[in-house]
Amino acid sequence: MMTRMTHRLLSPRWLLKHSFALIIFMMLITLGFWQLGRLEERRAANLARLAALELPALTLTTANADGHALAGRKVRVQGTFINAESVVLRARRSDSGVDGVHLLTPLRLRGTEAAVLVDRGWLPSHQQQPAMLAAYAVEREVTIEGIAWPPEVRPNSPLAPRDLPLPGESRIPAWVRVDVAGIQAQTSAPLLPLYIEALPHPDGATLPRPSDPHSLGDGPHLGYALQWFSFATMLVLVYAALMRQELTRT
Repeated sequence: MMTRMTHRLLSPRWLLKHSFALIIFMMLITLGFWQLGRLEERRAANLARLAALELPALTLTTANADGHALAGRKVRVQGTFINAESVVLRARRSDSGVDGVHLLTPLRLRGTEAAVLVDRGWLPSHQQQPAMLAAYAVEREVTIEGIAWPPEVRPNSPLAPRDLPLPGESRIPAWVRVDVAGIQAQTSAPLLPLYIEALPHPDGATLPRPSDPHSLGDGPHLGYALQWFSFATMLVLVYAALMRQELTRT
């Protein structure tokens, strides 16, 4: 009797179901391990970034301004802000998770006509209007230490947001990404092909507030991996219940 019932699970119809369930199970397990691999990559990248922060700051000049070669390196630059040409980066959060913007200002390098974009840090969203940004103008020459990064490029996807001016305007005051080539079109000084993410102020209290470069999370990869493994476990349990139901069917 039991053998005849078990043979039901070896019929062509059930063999097709077994194959389909096995394929789905293997896909879920593969996705779970893929996310674990991404987690290891993220942790390795975080360690490399922390190690780079321990290196002495390089003096940034027009000669060594290679965003890809300097990516993640600590740099130092002297110059004067072009305050009137500041813009903001939209949809940025503070280290405590509060929505806001980042203030992005060109800094003209001492002794040259060239400038570099400096991400000076977080501001509350309601302070992104030009009249309010004027309160953060710095007229004196400054020395900035920060992390160098290559320009941010819009992904090749029709769903990726674009930086466009408002109707009737030519200047874009708020940007999604640090698009150096795009911002160059509305900046008087020639921009270096990179930008600088300013390091936090010693007192840690003033605005704009730079992000803490040591605050590097693992991202969502572990959570995603657990989700895929959970789905695989649920599939096994549900499929086992279906087979048990078939075996007990008269």
